[in-house]
Amino acid sequence: MYLNYFGLHTEPFSIAPDPQFLYLSERHQEALAHLSYGLQGSGGFILLTGEVGTGKTTVSRALLEQLPEHTQTAFILNPMLNSIELLATLCDEFGIDYEAQGATAKQLTDKLSQFLLAAHAQNRQCVVLIDEAQHLQPQVLEQLRLLTNLETNQHKLLRVILIGQPELQDLLRRRELRQLAQRITARYHLLPLQFADSERYINYRLQVAGAQRGLFDASAIKKVHQASEGIPRRLNLLCDRALLAAYNDQQPVVGAKHIKIAVQELDGGVGTATTMPQSPRGLTNFLNRGLSFIVVAAIVASIVAVGSWWWLQPNSAVSIPATTQIEAPKPAAVEALAHAWQLPKPPTNTDFCRWIESFELMCIAGSARYDQIVKTNLPHLLVLADSSYQFVGSSNQQPADNWTGDFVLVVAQPPGYTATEAEVEGSVYQQWLAQQLKQQSLQASEPLAQQLQRLQIAKGLSVTSKLDALTLAWLISQSELGGPKLSATAATTEVH
Repeated sequence: MYLNYFGLHTEPFSIAPDPQFLYLSERHQEALAHLSYGLQGSGGFILLTGEVGTGKTTVSRALLEQLPEHTQTAFILNPMLNSIELLATLCDEFGIDYEAQGATAKQLTDKLSQFLLAAHAQNRQCVVLIDEAQHLQPQVLEQLRLLTNLETNQHKLLRVILIGQPELQDLLRRRELRQLAQRITARYHLLPLQFADSERYINYRLQVAGAQRGLFDASAIKKVHQASEGIPRRLNLLCDRALLAAYNDQQPVVGAKHIKIAVQELDGGVGTATTMPQSPRGLTNFLNRGLSFIVVAAIVASIVAVGSWWWLQPNSAVSIPATTQIEAPKPAAVEALAHAWQLPKPPTNTDFCRWIESFELMCIAGSARYDQIVKTNLPHLLVLADSSYQFVGSSNQQPADNWTGDFVLVVAQPPGYTATEAEVEGSVYQQWLAQQLKQQSLQASEPLAQQLQRLQIAKGLSVTSKLDALTLAWLISQSELGGPKLSATAATTEVH
């Protein structure tokens, strides 16, 4: 209806997966890189998760387009299958002939095994891609694991890519699937778009649709990003309705009021972007068992204290931030922090800091003045005297009167942060860390303690001349890893 009015030749925000509208944000590119890396390795399973509408199918289609010509792919869109049906579907997808009537699991497995061996002999790679994998039954997943047992000395003959919603990770934590979980060699959780990506996403789709000018003003883009929470599918729905609203008003560009109309049409006036958890949502077990932040020390130790070629030297400036086991937080604060990172609801029976590792994140903790903590510009938890937490999501928010001075931050994992990688001279982690200091105009020829002291003084951090928790968090927040930022507006609630 509005195409001619805005000079468009096709609908720019259709939710149909049209390849010409494929836009890969930085996060989509990271997800694609993780999947591609997994296919190059020797493992059997690769995992991609994300909330509804974040673009998992987009990533999978981009991956299929990049696969080498010698790759044979079985694409399963309907995972509501039993074991026999799964084996039969794989035979159908790979073009394997079999007796459809009365076929047994053994017969189908034998057929698949013969096919995979023949494909390997011809230097062909076989990949199974399963969408909506959170619906797979445990026995079906176990059948997939058994299929990946077929291998040579160097390679698995079958690679399986599981794509699904966050519930898939809960499914894979079940005890009976622990063998499969151990075979996942690459995983990525796709988070929603950041604001800059949302803006580029909108303008890219408009350009492909034939727009010769910007059709959304700055206030509209900001509001639609907030209302959509950066989820591409919701962006499409809101932008389509906003264009229609602007057309009905005979306005040349979409403004914030048109986004408001679109939100009302989709949600009945209930926005989603600014909703913050106000009460516990299934985390009552945390109150009884305590949130074990001992993992903080282990993670930070693996980053900053393991033998690194130039970090460990006499009078080294590396230190392990002091951490203690912290009593159970009130659930709302933990959920608010997870919400700020666009994560699903934290499970009730898993340590929070261990849980977020599956999303390429980690906890770090320490003590500092409040103004120094805010320098990281990251949402965080403040440890209160009664062993509860205060969630801080705004730079204008003030700490509670009973704040102890301790904090807990969630940050993105630096590349190669594991202890194994840190031990290798010139490892990915060491290169990343050296690059971050170089970007701050620090001289690598200076002693490490002096570099860190200069950085801490310049940026208003605690001057310890060591790579403490706050300095590490600041470096991560300033890097390409990024993360959610503190809001510049006063917080409407203080979640405890």
